[in-house]
Amino acid sequence: MGRMKANPMATLRTLTYPLAVKNGSLALSEDYSTIRDAIFSVLETRPGERIMRSRFGSPDFIFDAVAHPQAVLSRIQTALEEQIADVTFEVTGSIDDDGAFSVRIEWEVEGNLQAPIEFVLEN
Repeated sequence: MGRMKANPMATLRTLTYPLAVKNGSLALSEDYSTIRDAIFSVLETRPGERIMRSRFGSPDFIFDAVAHPQAVLSRIQTALEEQIADVTFEVTGSIDDDGAFSVRIEWEVEGNLQAPIEFVLEN
């Protein structure tokens, strides 16, 4: 996906992440959906998985979450900021009584708040 810049004057289109087929063709994402797809691509890719972009992605932090939750949140935010240009991120999280680590990513593009992304890391 690389570094992307949203431009309100032009429509931004990319292949969906993950790849999907729609009506016999590869599905496309448009505008803010392309950035949302890029966020998931960064989160789900581990450094070294992409041969030509060995630093792309975020580390596998599931086992560090309970011991170092703030460090994990900081690493997620840093990975997103390094890989996706011109987007503002705020990554927060908490550990519940069962040990599940809930993560919330709030993001905005050019002052336009987008729907937050929430997920749970369970050990």
